[in-house]
Amino acid sequence: MIDHARLRRLDLNLLHSLDSLLRERNVSRAAASVGVSQPVMSAALARLRRHFDDELLVRRGNQYELTSLAKQLGPAVTDALRAVDRVIGAKTSFDRSTEHEFTVVCSEVVAAMLLPRLCLAMQEAAPATTLRVVEPGQLRGVDIADHLAASVDGVFLPHGWLSGLESIDVLVDQWVFAVSIDDPAERLDLDDLNTRPWVVAQVGDREVARGMQQVLSAGVRPRTEVIVSGSMSMPFFLRNSRRVAVMGRRLIEEMGQLYGIREIPGPWELDTLRTAFWWHQSRRDDPAHRWLRTLVHDVRDARGAQAAAAE
Repeated sequence: MIDHARLRRLDLNLLHSLDSLLRERNVSRAAASVGVSQPVMSAALARLRRHFDDELLVRRGNQYELTSLAKQLGPAVTDALRAVDRVIGAKTSFDRSTEHEFTVVCSEVVAAMLLPRLCLAMQEAAPATTLRVVEPGQLRGVDIADHLAASVDGVFLPHGWLSGLESIDVLVDQWVFAVSIDDPAERLDLDDLNTRPWVVAQVGDREVARGMQQVLSAGVRPRTEVIVSGSMSMPFFLRNSRRVAVMGRRLIEEMGQLYGIREIPGPWELDTLRTAFWWHQSRRDDPAHRWLRTLVHDVRDARGAQAAAAE
């Protein structure tokens, strides 16, 4: 429930001052960033200190440091200002001549495969727009659904990670085994998987990628030599070595020759990987978001479109 009495006690215009103070950590710079005088910003800081019963900014020598409460407030203030901006700027259609920043969460592999086309389409249709790309690792410990409702326009993630959200299928891939391009082997058997050194990708706190989970569930006990975060760095540890890895076929098809890696058959076929663009239902009727979804739909990979049509 919204505490309306508490809202009445605080001039919401002070949120802009608070946001600037937390970012600049300096009264003079904060004043300049919002276009007011230093005395006005000092007065705003005094009011904020009384409201929160906290110093917020504490002088340490020649500079200010944020208090513990101020550090906690930073992300919440940013999200609140974005939400207010969406409310007061609500329109029936998206004005493509205005500046607008879209924020999406996306792994580096999907970003390389899909987002350049999305960015090109955005710039051709609305040159004043900006695309901000956030890696999923930056959301660790955060409820992604809540983050989508607050400050993120959408997230590109495989099926199985999220539920109860609307989505568009954008990319279909296949987990495969990979080795160095000069590896003499023609295929890998179960003994190879248990004796060769491995490069393993983690996607969270000690959680391995889904394709690797399938290998582990088959009873393989890999001799792990390298652990990486994400897939883009895996080829550098595969080439010129006897290591093996599980990664997406699309990355190998597009960059295998450049990276010096290749796909190799294994004891069994690995699972299909379907990535979708997910968004919170609160964004459904927002004109800017409808426009973004249209672009995502138009630039999605052909195989992703075929998978969606088959359902």
